[in-house]
Amino acid sequence: MGDGEDDFTFATEKQRAVLELLANNRTSKEIAGALAVSEPAINRRIEVLRLRLGGITRHELVRRYRNWRDRIAPDSGSSVPCVENDDEFIQLGARAAFGKAGDGSDADETTARFRDSIAVRVDAPWAEEMPPPRVVPGMLDGSNAMLSRGAAIAIILLAILASLAVGLGVARALADIVNG
Repeated sequence: MGDGEDDFTFATEKQRAVLELLANNRTSKEIAGALAVSEPAINRRIEVLRLRLGGITRHELVRRYRNWRDRIAPDSGSSVPCVENDDEFIQLGARAAFGKAGDGSDADETTARFRDSIAVRVDAPWAEEMPPPRVVPGMLDGSNAMLSRGAAIAIILLAILASLAVGLGVARALADIVNG
């Protein structure tokens, strides 16, 4: 591939504008917004350039254009890794003092106040001493805790065994009725 195939002097101004934005890693949608044309028009311009250079991929087209641009003007700012953003920054109002009393009439135009404000805790809930959580009822806690808990376990175990025996008895009775 000679230099003639990588020469972009044949490209129109519109195609060069598209290539320049494409070389800055912009999508077709972003390019269309920047140039105020439709996205299909951008894709057509790119497709014409790709076909003119032998059906190369879009990535290869961008690579060749960057190389050509660097050969033509090596001192230009094309190799700057940062792309300027046109977005404006929103300036926020001054920070209001927390807990300031007043009806809001003294607020300037940069701050907003709510008329139905509520008190909000600034500290984290875990910052102050709290009583330890109660895991078991008070009856199972205390001086005879081990005996009380053992008795509760035994009662629950006996209740489970009794319900199992009743369930097996009912199952046996139903089996006798079914078998006749």
